[in-house]
Amino acid sequence: MILSIESSCDDSSIAITEISSAKLLFHAKISQELEHSNYGGVVPEIASRLHAQALPKILLEAKNFLNHSFSFIKAIGVTTQPGLNITLIEGLAMAKALSLSLNIPLISINHLKGHIYSLFINQPQAIFPLTVLLVSGGHTLIIEAKDASHMSIVATSMDDSFGESFDKVAKMLSLGYPGGPIVEKYASYCAPYSVYDFPIPLKNSKKLAFSFSGLKNAVRLAIIKENATDTITDEFRAKICAGFQKTACNHLLMQLKKYFKNKKDNHDDIKNFCIVGGGSANIYLREQVAALCNAFDIQLLLSPLEFCSDNAAMIGRAAIVKYIQKDFANPLTLQASPKSDANEFLSL
Repeated sequence: MILSIESSCDDSSIAITEISSAKLLFHAKISQELEHSNYGGVVPEIASRLHAQALPKILLEAKNFLNHSFSFIKAIGVTTQPGLNITLIEGLAMAKALSLSLNIPLISINHLKGHIYSLFINQPQAIFPLTVLLVSGGHTLIIEAKDASHMSIVATSMDDSFGESFDKVAKMLSLGYPGGPIVEKYASYCAPYSVYDFPIPLKNSKKLAFSFSGLKNAVRLAIIKENATDTITDEFRAKICAGFQKTACNHLLMQLKKYFKNKKDNHDDIKNFCIVGGGSANIYLREQVAALCNAFDIQLLLSPLEFCSDNAAMIGRAAIVKYIQKDFANPLTLQASPKSDANEFLSL
């Protein structure tokens, strides 16, 4: 079994995964959403203190699950990059202590690759090659994964991430945090014919990239205009959320269509495509991407909704690959990093 730890942002999580079958045996997570909601986003120092409180509690649950013995644990997997350095350190400190005290290997896991392996929790075989759209609070990326060791980033955001833009729009509308599920909820209240219309970013650009800052500013201006004439109502919030969600997702779809067409024109067929990350839980996005993949005859893979956001189960699944390869880290020298190491992906 592998015990895995995730603390890259505002979710404290620990999991236990069986190595041979990739079966998830134990998984627990404590979210910090309530504590950060008053600030409209994650406050790193608060997040770090909350991890220091939550991780030992979850570890005790894991120990009770194992009948008070870690003797069956063969390795410790932990997220070390990318993420908030001050929160990554909390998980890494626990992982190092467990590795040294139990005299078992320590496995360093890249958080982005962990999201890709959220597709294969409880599945002993991962599917490659695979093209990935990773949409989360910190990233918007297209990744080409030939196999577990050869992954390339081929497109990224020039400014805000997909998830970050949802958080900021929710904050502008005083809807709380996290923005993703709140904006999606309000969008569902809006009738299709009354959706607020926003321009799609990079609509006339040939560049394969993402951008959400202009859309975010368009939302801000619409809110300012409404504030100048009347108080903001829930009906207005719903129209803004629906319009923003539609435009943000259409921007992703426009860039994906460009990417799919280019691959097809170059006879480089995509067989398997997936969306991962917290943003991939958005039902509207899932439905629209499913229709696009169907049009291009591409198989779409999706993570279960419970494993879209940050979790230790995906870290444990990714750690199995490194355990089999005996790709272990030195617990005395391993460091956390807010960015991915250059060797984690072939290109950026």
